[in-house]
Amino acid sequence: MKTITKLSACIFFLFAAACTKMQEVVLTNASIAGTWKLDATYADPGDGSGTYHPVTIATTNTITFKPDGKIETVGLDDSENFLMHFSQYTTFAIKDSTTLIFKEPTDTTSQKYLYKIEGDKLTLIPAGPVMCIEGCGTRFQKQK
Repeated sequence: MKTITKLSACIFFLFAAACTKMQEVVLTNASIAGTWKLDATYADPGDGSGTYHPVTIATTNTITFKPDGKIETVGLDDSENFLMHFSQYTTFAIKDSTTLIFKEPTDTTSQKYLYKIEGDKLTLIPAGPVMCIEGCGTRFQKQK
């Protein structure tokens, strides 16, 4: 009987710890909501010497993450460069503390992006199915 009681207590604490961890992830990622303007793109020739280059496009390129999981974009529709082709997505989901999943309207095609928020900067790096072999990414600045 003591074994069952101890086992039950351990299971209870594991579930409690798991719930707490999930709440922390949601709170940590709450800052993604809002409008972000394209700030820079990253390119690496394959030797690790890549850097972010400021975007000098005169048009506005923004992505807005809404609390209900919808995405709105202005610009960001360059079909020649998949890094700038965010307009094809209409929804997003936070998979974990480092991964976003963008979905097309049909909800059958999705693209994963690694993301990182540092201050008012959001970095997105494609993580599959489309990826860069040599390294690439986009950086956005939060708009007020």
